Parts: sequence; structure tokens; C-alpha cells
Amino acid sequence: MAISESIFSVPTRAVPPSAAALVGSLRGVGYSLETAIADILDNSIAAGAKSIEIQWEWNDGDTVGWILDDGIGMHADRLVEAMRFGGVGPEAERTAEDLGRFGLGLKTASLSQCRQLTVVSRTSAGVASFTWDLDELRRNGSGGGWDLIEGDAGLSDEIRHQLTSGKSGTLVVWRKVDFGRTSDRPSYEAFLADLARVDAHLGMVFHRFLAGDARALRITLNGSRVKAWDPFLENDTSVIRTPEQDIAGPGGRVRVRGFVLPHRDRFRNEIDFENAGGPDGWTAQQGFYVYRHRRLLSAGGWLGLGGSRAWTRDETSRLARIRIDIPNTADHDWRIDVRKAIARPPDAIRRPLQRIAEDVRRKAREVFVHRGQYGSRRKAAGVSRIWQVNPEGAKRRYTVQRDHEFVELIKGRTDKTGRDLLEGLLDLIERTVPVDRVWLDVTEHGVPDQQVDGSELLTAALAMARMMERAGLDSREAVARLARMDPYDKVEDLEEKLMRKLRGAKR
Repeated sequence: MAISESIFSVPTRAVPPSAAALVGSLRGVGYSLETAIADILDNSIAAGAKSIEIQWEWNDGDTVGWILDDGIGMHADRLVEAMRFGGVGPEAERTAEDLGRFGLGLKTASLSQCRQLTVVSRTSAGVASFTWDLDELRRNGSGGGWDLIEGDAGLSDEIRHQLTSGKSGTLVVWRKVDFGRTSDRPSYEAFLADLARVDAHLGMVFHRFLAGDARALRITLNGSRVKAWDPFLENDTSVIRTPEQDIAGPGGRVRVRGFVLPHRDRFRNEIDFENAGGPDGWTAQQGFYVYRHRRLLSAGGWLGLGGSRAWTRDETSRLARIRIDIPNTADHDWRIDVRKAIARPPDAIRRPLQRIAEDVRRKAREVFVHRGQYGSRRKAAGVSRIWQVNPEGAKRRYTVQRDHEFVELIKGRTDKTGRDLLEGLLDLIERTVPVDRVWLDVTEHGVPDQQVDGSELLTAALAMARMMERAGLDSREAVARLARMDPYDKVEDLEEKLMRKLRGAKR
């Protein structure tokens, strides 16, 4: 007998998976409440929805959640396929509007948070509904099949009637909500905190839809409209933008653009600054933002780039954010995960991405170091700074400018002994800069608040102006020097305010 014939004659045995066991395992894929809800919304967007309503009811711990859209809906046969685990699968060709990937999102995302999933859908042909119930699957034992319940399994009239107002749409209902936990259920306060995270996450993931950059979409959570959070502050004229670049890669071309956000000093107030930081804060939100059909997949982080030592989210690059748009034909090459929360760039485009990121990180560092004055020739060119950073390899990196106005003023009004003492003091300060202590504090607690109240700076500048007057400088000359000196240059109309106070003191 030929070898090929013996291979095909080997007996086989069908080994279908246990429905209860497999679904139970899929519950541990790693969805959070916010990523699970976002996955459901992908289906609504693919169905052409213009409005999506999300409702969560605490019910003394017997929580129920539902998501209603006004999309095209599904007839019974189509709904059965949507409820099938695996669906059309990741290899199927999808339309440009389709945000799906594995054919698992609706089921896996839902059942990661609840044990009973009901989907009711309306089309011009009527209403269809089906239910997955994990408790029923388990009752069938290890040999049980994939028995989908036809109907809504006793859904309350109050929830069922949500679909009656529109011509078409789909209602996804989560009952027996346990948030994927065995016994550690959240308190009411923790439940409210979870909803706050859902609101922030949806505003970030779908911000281009909510703001009209993509097809317009309205999302409400418990009656309140979800607001878009734009990671790039595109309406802010002080944002530094790099030219958009097209990179040819596996699965199709990707578009890349870098953004350097403003320094803290450029924001109108603390609330605006905190909002721009994003749901997880400035340091965590730096890096790449990967989108597929304008839906955010990966928010922040440096995608493992950085050469032999991958870049980390450090304070000096926290103003750097880079947008990448990939087509849905590149899912496989970008290794998009089931939750659509992780993306990894293919090796073929890592080098050009790193070049772009190096440029954006460098610009962000300059803005960070120069407190927002980088790129502004009008302000930055004439600013006098007392500290300077020596080139790499110098014995001491941080030194005091010996030609700074204050240093020269003191030198010019003292004898040789005084000048020697001043030089000795500056040398002592430079040798004892607590670099390690500062680095440790920044690593553990972030950059300290560098904002100084304008009135406090004005008071300090006034004291300096008076000392300069006593040293023999004309009032106007002293004020002019202070107006171009860091940090006093941050005070608006400093010269006018100082001269007014100095004149008033002389009357």
C-alpha cells in the first residue's frame, strides 16, 4: 500500500468542544467592562447606527445592562449567525465599515460580564430574538451541545419595548451580570466608578465618531451624552504637528502623524490641563494611538520601539502622541487581539515608525524642558536662563550661566574677595545638585507642579527690581532685564505692572 493511501485511511473521531467548558474559558480572555461594551458598539457602528443608548440598572446588586442602537437590524437567520461563536471568522473579507475581526466579540465580550445574553433585533420583516444562557449550558453537562435559546427568555416588557420606537435596530441585553467574578461583586460605589470608566473609555475609543471626524455618532450612558476626548487637541493652535506620512506595509498602507501637546503653562487652567491628560493621565497616555477605520485600538505606549532597550513612558516624553491609521485588511499583520485592545506593528514598518517617533519625542522633550517656549522664536530667543546643560561627557552637566545678568551684576559691584566667594558658592551649588534625588522623586511621584501663581511671581520680580535699583540700575533697565528672564517672563505685561508699582512706591 502506498504511503499516501495509508494516510487517508487512518480512522478519525470527531471531538467537538464542550460548550459550557469552552464558553467558560472564553470568559477569561481579559475583557474589562469598558472594553466589553466598546466591542458591542462596534457591531452597532457596522450596522449603520447613528444613535446608541446604553443603560445600566443597579437593582440592589442584581444588575442589568442593555445597549440599544438604531442600525439596520438583523432578520432571524442573520441573527443566528451573529450569535454563533466564530461567526464568519477572521479570514473572511470584510467591508471597510466592518469593525469586527474574529466573529467572537458580541458573545465573548457579553459573556465575560454576564451569564445570560439576549439579542433582540427589528427589521422591516419583524422582530427576532435569541438567548445564550451559561447556566443552561452547564446543566446539559460536559457532553452538552450548543443549544441557543430561541426567544428572549422572559425579558421584561420594560426592556423589550425599547425597540418599539424605531423602524429598525438591535437591543443587546445582559442579565445575570457578575462582571466575570465568582463571588467578589462590586459595591454600589464601585459600580458607579466602573460606569465612570466606561464613559471615559467610550469617549476616547470612539472620539472620532463622536466629534464628526468619522461618520457622526451619538452615544448616551444612562441618559447622559458621552463626550469625545481628543488625544491630539487638534483644535489647539499651540500643538506642534508633524507632516502626515504614508508608509507601505503588509496588509496595506498606514498613515502616521505626530503631535506634540502644549506644556502645562500654556493651558488656561488646571481643569483643561487635567482633561487633556486623558483617562489614565499624561504619562500613561503618551505614545502611539492605533486606529482601524477611525476606531481606536491601542491608546498610548511605544509599541516596543526604542532599539535594544524599548522606550518606556517617561516624564520627558509625556507630551508626545502619534496617530496611526491602519486599514482593516492589516488586522493579521498588526496582530489585533480578540478584544481589539492591543496592536503590534509588523517588522517591515518598525524602522520608519521609530524614525517618526524619535523626532516627535525629541520635540516633546524640548517643549517639556523649555516649558512650552520651544518653537516660539519671538519668546524663546531672548529669554535669559540661569541654568545650562553641558554636552554629554562633560564633568558636570548642570552649571550656572556665568554671564547671567544677576551673576554679572554681583560681580561688577564687589571686590575680588567677593567675586571669589560668589564663584565658590556657584561651584558648590553645581557640585551638589541632587540629581539622583530629583530623578527618584520624578520616577515615583511625577514632575512636581511647576506652575507658579502670577501674583507670586510678580511679587518676587518686584523684590528683584528693587534690589537691582539699589545696585545702581535704572528702573526701566532693571524691569526690561527681568521681563526677558526665566521665570519672570511668564508674567503677562510684567514691565507695565512693575513700573506702576515702582512709581507708586516713590510717591
